Amino acid sequence: MKRRKGKHQENAVARAIAAVGGPTKAATLCEVSNTAVHRWIQFRSVPLLRHALLLSRASGVPIEEFVGEEEGET
Repeated sequence: MKRRKGKHQENAVARAIAAVGGPTKAATLCEVSNTAVHRWIQFRSVPLLRHALLLSRASGVPIEEFVGEEEGET
């Protein structure tokens, strides 16, 4: 199943990263590279739960917003 990634959707990952101070601070927080954080923004998801939890807790953006709707869901 594919996730919808329309341009009209808000990028919750980008919002969370901005809330913690930007990609460099998010990378430091999650102990990953800046490149990894930019990929999260590009693909609108944080692939590992531990990183998603850290980012969610630090930014105040609910982790549920990092997960796109599956096709067929409303």
